[in-house]
Amino acid sequence: MMDERATGVVTEATALDRTHLELDRGLPEGMGQRLRVYITPLAAQEPAVHESRATYQVEIAAESRPRVLLDPREAMITANRFIVEHLPDRFSAGLPKLVQFPLQPLWLVPVHLTYPGVGVVGEVGMVAVDGEHPVVVGWTPPEKMEALARQLYEEKRDEIEIAFS
Repeated sequence: MMDERATGVVTEATALDRTHLELDRGLPEGMGQRLRVYITPLAAQEPAVHESRATYQVEIAAESRPRVLLDPREAMITANRFIVEHLPDRFSAGLPKLVQFPLQPLWLVPVHLTYPGVGVVGEVGMVAVDGEHPVVVGWTPPEKMEALARQLYEEKRDEIEIAFS
């Protein structure tokens, strides 16, 4: 049994009485079978005001880690789909690495600049894939990856051109 705490989940809530709150939105999914929620008001409140609205900091203690349902191959396929849709040719996904965050697991997939006859020239960015579903949830901006690819090409121009001669 684990007692991991993830702070920083902030949500709106309505105070029903001194011991009960109604949250305006659900807590993040994938926190395990059972949760303990610790609620602390972020702003001072009058004890007599029970129906006021306030923002609360919510600490979650999960008794089990979020499940990883996506395997590395599926994460790589998902990242490559994103790469094909957002970048020109010569970019491809590298080997995914699983990162276990308190709220959800993620696959971090490096984006490589590649050339035929040379192979991988270098890493130019990252794509983050949800650990449970084949969905891209974050990425290095494509324009930054393209700028880094141009820089890598200039640095390794001789090696790349020799491969084509």
